[in-house]
Amino acid sequence: MKNDESKCKGTVEVLIEYENGKKESINFNNTILRTGRAALASALSNRIGDDFDFFISKMIFGDGGTNGGVPKQVADERSGLFGSARVMRPVISNIDPNNETQVIFTSVIPFGEGNGYMLNEMALQLNSGDLYSMATFAGISKTSSMQITWNWRLSFI
Repeated sequence: MKNDESKCKGTVEVLIEYENGKKESINFNNTILRTGRAALASALSNRIGDDFDFFISKMIFGDGGTNGGVPKQVADERSGLFGSARVMRPVISNIDPNNETQVIFTSVIPFGEGNGYMLNEMALQLNSGDLYSMATFAGISKTSSMQITWNWRLSFI
């Protein structure tokens, strides 16, 4: 009898709202990092120490995720962004009401934040400071005329 392994996977939905009412949507995948999988194993085996820091508390955004406009490949052993963190935002987490094995982390970069940067990499950060997962993408040139809502869905299948 074959034993099916549980797998984690993630997708990111980006909703861009412009001051003039125009809206755009972008979707891409992410890489679950080794530190993220190790945090899951530690939490499930009750090896969490005195402080429970094994929850995602922030999304961080940087500008080093491309090489010549092409998204860089994220290896699962990464421990940080390729470039500098330009924006750090808290997340709101919700279990998908239609699928209890999926969690959605939402964060918003408002009109007045992150302006002037080409955001092309992002990560989910655990409360401990370790990264859980990371994604690179072609890039969004953030201006004061846009607000960006990020919905990062993690599925445990």
